[in-house]
Amino acid sequence: MVTRTSNVRVVEARYIEQRIPRYKGNPLIEALPPVPTDEALIKQLLRLPDFDVEQREWPTEDRLQMVGGLSMFLLPLERHIRLARALDTLVRGGYVGRAPSTPEYARIYQALYEAQQQGVAFLEMVETPDESQLSSSLIGMSGVGKTTALRRIFRRYPSTIYHPEHHVYQVPFLHIEAPHDGLSVKGLAGSILRKLDLLVPDSDFYDTYVNTRGRSSGEMLLINLAAHAMHTYCVGALIVDEIQNLSNRGTSKSTLMSALVSATNQLGVPIIFVGTTKALDVLGLNYRQGRRSVGHGFQTWNAFATSRDLADPDEWEDFVSVLWQYQWIANPVQLTQHLSDALYFCCQGVPDLAIKIFACAQWRAMLEETEIFSVHSFNAIMKDELAIVEPMLDAIRTGNTKLLRQYDDIPHLKFDTLLDNALGQYQGVMQPGANIRPGDPEFGPAVADVLIAAGIDESRAKTLAKRVEADNKVVGIVAGAKAALTIAQPKPARRGDSTKKEADKQEVSLAPDDLRNAFRLSKADGLSVLEHLTTMGAACRLEEVLGLV
Repeated sequence: MVTRTSNVRVVEARYIEQRIPRYKGNPLIEALPPVPTDEALIKQLLRLPDFDVEQREWPTEDRLQMVGGLSMFLLPLERHIRLARALDTLVRGGYVGRAPSTPEYARIYQALYEAQQQGVAFLEMVETPDESQLSSSLIGMSGVGKTTALRRIFRRYPSTIYHPEHHVYQVPFLHIEAPHDGLSVKGLAGSILRKLDLLVPDSDFYDTYVNTRGRSSGEMLLINLAAHAMHTYCVGALIVDEIQNLSNRGTSKSTLMSALVSATNQLGVPIIFVGTTKALDVLGLNYRQGRRSVGHGFQTWNAFATSRDLADPDEWEDFVSVLWQYQWIANPVQLTQHLSDALYFCCQGVPDLAIKIFACAQWRAMLEETEIFSVHSFNAIMKDELAIVEPMLDAIRTGNTKLLRQYDDIPHLKFDTLLDNALGQYQGVMQPGANIRPGDPEFGPAVADVLIAAGIDESRAKTLAKRVEADNKVVGIVAGAKAALTIAQPKPARRGDSTKKEADKQEVSLAPDDLRNAFRLSKADGLSVLEHLTTMGAACRLEEVLGLV
C-alpha cells in the first residue's frame, strides 16, 4: 500500500522476521528491505544506458543525445558491494535499542527535553548500545563516484515508512550536503529539519522553528530540535556530504563537529561523513572526532586500480570493458590494450572523467563525420574540453600530494555543457554547404559567389575559387571562401623589401635634373655626391665661393 499526503511518497510497513537475535522484534529493522545476495545487489545497483546496435544507424542528432545517456553509467565493483554491505549493517545496528514504544525510545525523548529546558544541546545521561557508535566516513578523491554510489545504494530503501500500529514515520536515511561556503551549527540543524519536512507528511519543523523563530533561537537549541526531529522520525543514518566544506568555517568547525558527535552518542543515529581528502583535516580536529570517523568497513575510495592487462583485469579493466560496449558511432572501435592504457593515462583512473572523455570522443567522431575515434581523440579532448582538470591530473600522475591537495575537487563538468561545447566547436557542420567538398559541382561557384559578395571582381573571384578547389585542403563553402580570401590578400613584405622596392622605383622614375641622381651616380662610379652636384650646377667648390680661384 502506498499513500500520498502533501506530495510525499510513503509506504506502509511490512515486517520481515529477523534471524539475528538483536534485530528480532524491532519494527524499524523488520520494515527494512531484506539483505540481498551479491548477485541481487549487483542487479539493483547496476545502471546502464539504453542501447541497441541498430541505434548506430540513427540520425546524428539522435545519436548525440543517446551518448549523453552515459552520464548515468554505474558498474558495481567490489568496492560498491562492500560499501552497500557496510551501510546496511550500519543502519540496522543503529536501530538497535531505538524501537518505538519501548523504555529506551522514551528515555531519549526525556533526555532531549531536559537538555532543552537547560538551554543546551544534549545531556550526557543516555546510555546507548554499542551499535550506535558505528559512525564512519567515506573519504576519497573527487570524481570516483562516492556520492553517486551512496544515492544508488540508498535507493534500495523506501524514503519514508509509516508504522500504523505505532503511529510512527520512519526515515531510513537522511542525506544532506554542506554548501561550498561552509556549514554552521545553525545551518546543519536547518538542513536536517528542512529535509525531514520534505520526507514526512504534514511535518513543519522548519517553518515553525526556523523561519518564524530562527533569529531568536540559539544554535544549541536548534541542534536539540533537529535531534528531536530525527528521533521522532526514526532516522536510520545521517549522511553529511561534502564534509570538507566545514574547513571554510574557521573556528566554528570544532563546535559543529562536537555537535555531530554528541548527536550520534545521544540518539544512536549513525553519521556518515563523506568528502574528499581535504575532509581529513576536518575529521582530524582531535582524537575523539578522528576516532569516530573511521572503521566499519568503509575503505578510502581512490581512483580505479589497473593491472594494465585486459586479460587479467583489475578495477579499471572491468570498468572500461563494459563501458566500451556503449558506442553509437557508425564504426565502433575495438578495445585494445593501447586504447585502454591511453584512456587511463588521460583520466588517471577517475571514472567520472573516463566516461566524459569516452562520450566526447564519440561526439567528435559524429560531428567531424569520421565516425571513429583514436588515442589522438583522447589527447585532443584533454587539451580542449577538459583542460580545466589537467592540473589536478598532473598532480595525480606525479604523486605530488601537496599539489594534489590544491586541486582536491575536480570541477564539475555536466554532460549537457560538454555536448553544447562540442556542438559549438563544430557548428559549421550544421550550416548549409558545410559538407560540400572540392570536386562537387557546387563548390567552385558557391565559393566565387561569396567572394563576389565580399567585393572581389567576378573574374578574380572565379580564379581564386579554382585555386582553392585545386588545393583540395578544405571542406565546406565557408572554409573555401576563407581560404580564397587568404590567397587574395597580398603577402606582407619582408623586412627591407619595401625600402629596396621604393629605391628601385626611384631609379626608374627620377627626372634627369633631379638632384637625387647625385646619390645614385655616386654609388655607381665612386665619385663623391658633391662632385656630381657640382657637375649638375647645383653646387660649387668652397674656393670659388671665397674667390680664391
